[in-house]
Amino acid sequence: MTVLRLGSLLFRFHPGALLITLLAIVVMVKLGFWQIDRGQEKQAIIDRYEASEQQFVLHADNLAQAATQPDSEVRVTATLHPEYVFYIDNQIHQGRAGYHVLALAASADLNPYLLPVNLGWIPGERSRAQLPNLSLPTESVTVIGRVRLPAENPFMLGEQSFTEQPGWPLRIQYPELDKMAQALNLPLAPFMVLQSPDAEFGYVREWPVVVMTPHRHYAYAVQWFGLALAALIIFFVASREKPAAKQEQE
Repeated sequence: MTVLRLGSLLFRFHPGALLITLLAIVVMVKLGFWQIDRGQEKQAIIDRYEASEQQFVLHADNLAQAATQPDSEVRVTATLHPEYVFYIDNQIHQGRAGYHVLALAASADLNPYLLPVNLGWIPGERSRAQLPNLSLPTESVTVIGRVRLPAENPFMLGEQSFTEQPGWPLRIQYPELDKMAQALNLPLAPFMVLQSPDAEFGYVREWPVVVMTPHRHYAYAVQWFGLALAALIIFFVASREKPAAKQEQE
């Protein structure tokens, strides 16, 4: 039993309770700083998005450059491959489940690469065994939107297989472009484009810059720090030794 005296106050700390409290405080403080880091990352994304006002035309020679400038706005005139279509699963819009349609755009300016373009959200069928039926335009379309780099470690329910499905379109959990290019032997660009709501062709296109604002992260950080402080105060109150005279009266 550890004893601490602060003036007239006497505290007796049980080793087990002290260890648990300290561990809890360390975890909560780390979570607070993690939320601050996430808030700073989100703010950097917003700043980068607002700063990328210049739009540039894509061609094969600047694909690598575009891949280093996420959220930059790009444009290219291309045709959408009629067969190579991916349905990104588990996409919710206004409470309804559906898919994001990922098509591959081909252009002489991009040759030999195919540009993955997210055309937006479509509703799913009542039965998951049936995929929505849609037809892409055969004429050239203007692809205009923001560069989006796939996440390095996206959350998925399991390993994806791009070759064991019966045929096109393919239902996928997440556009792992590198694996898709290798498995399907397709020369894909290293990023995808989120088709702009201003573009003539596309489906439901609502692309929030960030899902959670920096201020929300900072608010959660304050909550974690507050919980850590509360745990420390409660521990000291619970460990305080009552005066002997008061104990005898009770």
